[in-house]
Amino acid sequence: MRKILLAAAILAVSACGFHLKGTQPYDKLPYTAWRVDGGALQQVLENALRRADGAPVDAPQAQAVIAVNHIETRKDVLTITRAANINEYLLILRVHAQASRNGENLGAPIIVEVRRSMDYADSEVLGKQEEEATIWQEMRRDAAEQIVRRLAFLKAAQ
Repeated sequence: MRKILLAAAILAVSACGFHLKGTQPYDKLPYTAWRVDGGALQQVLENALRRADGAPVDAPQAQAVIAVNHIETRKDVLTITRAANINEYLLILRVHAQASRNGENLGAPIIVEVRRSMDYADSEVLGKQEEEATIWQEMRRDAAEQIVRRLAFLKAAQ
């Protein structure tokens, strides 16, 4: 009986179009050779471009440029306990980027916002610092992937 229910659940989830995060292929990029001016997102943006069959290159070979103009990080208190202790934080990463070709902007500026919540306890400060660093890294990777996915919707200039 348990196997039948498991099989039915798997069939239902696969029938609704559910995909694990990161398993969908990227859409085709309008250009294959990109110069990346990513600042703090340089490495993760280059990696995301490679996964989308794009190639980060130096300026002379670049067909287009993706420039990260502004990165904003915030750490807000999300919940507190009745004893006025912090129980949960909300981490927010907001990235402003712009794609261009030959000095002309391709489409509107790309604005990506990634939010994650993080449980917190004063008794686990050292572990929470490491967890926070890991969450920020995952957020930067998610932001880079979102930027690359949006690049696929740009029209190639003739």
